[in-house]
Amino acid sequence: MRCCFNNYKNEIYDTLIVSSVSEIMSSSDIVTITIDSKKTAKDVANIIIKMKVGSVIVIDSKMQPLGIITQHDIIRRICLENKSAARVQVEDLMSSPLITIMSYDSIDTASRIMAKYRIKHLVVLEEDNRIAGLLSVTDITKKLAKILLDDYKRHRSLHFAIDLS
Repeated sequence: MRCCFNNYKNEIYDTLIVSSVSEIMSSSDIVTITIDSKKTAKDVANIIIKMKVGSVIVIDSKMQPLGIITQHDIIRRICLENKSAARVQVEDLMSSPLITIMSYDSIDTASRIMAKYRIKHLVVLEEDNRIAGLLSVTDITKKLAKILLDDYKRHRSLHFAIDLS
C-alpha cells in the first residue's frame, strides 16, 4: 500500500511541476488602485467588499505593481492597531516590496514562495512586468482538488474494469 501511495504522491507532484501558474491564476478579477489616488484604508475596504475580492494591487502611474493590500493587512494594520481607516493612506497600508511570480513558473514554485513568505496571494507578471493575474492559495487548492478527483475517477474506473474481468 505504501508503494502505491508514494507513486500517487509523485503523480501529483509531477502535475504541479509541469503545470504553469498561468493555467490556474485568476485574471478576470484583478483590482488595482494607483498609489497617488489619495485612497484610504476605508476606500480599499469598500472596494474589497464591493468587488468581492481578497486583495487590491497597488500600482504606479506606469501600471507597474508596487504593493498589495489584503483583507489581512486591513485587519492587522487598522483594526488591531485601533487606527481610523479613513486616515490611513494606501501607501501606509500596502505590503511592499511586492512578492511576485512569472506566469510561466510552476505551481510548485508558487506554492513554495507562498509558504516561505507566509502569504496567500501572489501577483503574476508577464515578461515585460505587466500584471497577468493573481494567484491565491484557493487557486492552488482547486487545482489539487481537481487532480485528486480525476485520479480518484481514473482509479475507480480501473477497479470497476478489473471487477468485470
